[in-house]
Amino acid sequence: MRLAIALMVATVLGCQQKVEQKPPETATKTPQTQPETQPQAQPKTMPNRPPRPAMKQSDSRVWVDAVTAAKGSKGSFKINYYGVEEAKAIVVPLSYPAGMTVDSISFAGSILSYLANRPTRIENKDHFLLMTAIPMTEVNIPAKEGLLATVHFTLAPDATDGVIDETFVPPGNYLTYVDTASTLVEPRFEPGKMTVK
Repeated sequence: MRLAIALMVATVLGCQQKVEQKPPETATKTPQTQPETQPQAQPKTMPNRPPRPAMKQSDSRVWVDAVTAAKGSKGSFKINYYGVEEAKAIVVPLSYPAGMTVDSISFAGSILSYLANRPTRIENKDHFLLMTAIPMTEVNIPAKEGLLATVHFTLAPDATDGVIDETFVPPGNYLTYVDTASTLVEPRFEPGKMTVK
């Protein structure tokens, strides 16, 4: 019954190890292939991205609040959740604009604050973060609306407007949660607009 959760834990841990090792390889490969083929399309797709697995669709939602901040300043944005059913685990991979450096992820005031197991990964070089929550001895993630996390960031002096969006994080992390039947479920997602003033 806990097989899906065990696989999710392994995937997250694998991501933490592989993301640290793989960027140097891809950084050397990209400049060689990018000028010869589609220079604009290459950065938008991570290398070796597998097709999205078949997942049950859901009316649960994950959304990012719009945020406005001045160039060179610090700020934060909120990741929110509305669950229509209890969840045994949740995975939220997000991409963010190049002019943003993520400093930390906070679960203060979050519906996940009661959990001990909330692995996170911040990769500012590739502009993504991975946030997971997996109840082990605690009760399931509740079916309710509330804050998932607050992301604290610093904007570069030359930062421009952008979008905080869902993404794929190797080796196999898509936006998903595990329901009480141990089925992978895809919630709806609403990106957040980043306005720089």
